[in-house]
Amino acid sequence: MTFSPRHFFFSLILAFGLITGAAQAQEGKFDLEPLASGLEPKVNINFGPAMMAGFAASMAKANPDLSAVLGGIEGLRLMVFEDMNDARGLTASVEGAVDALVDSGWNRAIQVREDGEKVDLFMLESGAFVTGMVLMVRESSDTAVLANIHGEMDPVLVGRLIASGEAFNLDFEEMFEGGSND
Repeated sequence: MTFSPRHFFFSLILAFGLITGAAQAQEGKFDLEPLASGLEPKVNINFGPAMMAGFAASMAKANPDLSAVLGGIEGLRLMVFEDMNDARGLTASVEGAVDALVDSGWNRAIQVREDGEKVDLFMLESGAFVTGMVLMVRESSDTAVLANIHGEMDPVLVGRLIASGEAFNLDFEEMFEGGSND
């Protein structure tokens, strides 16, 4: 088989498609690590595509919609900070991140300012999918939660989960044991 200009053209299109797909999967990723400003989180979760696929598969029977949403997620990062003696660095970093997210095209989906608490939820959309979410919660001067989810999340499925009340109603026993044999 000879490598013709036609093969070159199709190879170029395929390579472009693969590169574009990889870029879109990373499009909603936001590095939370620098926001910690040297502080050690009490909870530090960092799951990639393999773990998310495992979670999706484990929930396929118990909650197919949640399984489908999790199947589109490429990564989850969660950092929880509590009992911080000096949160000034983290506070400044989070405020800078808010500005950076706004400046780089993320949509501020939720903003709450009440009794010293601050909640910011940013979303990045690409076509019909949400490709990233960043959540930053500052409950008090010594508590903060930072989270990033990225991948392709179908907002129709997410909406259906929320409307059904099944988004976080999980039967872990059935999920991990494959259900009961009653």
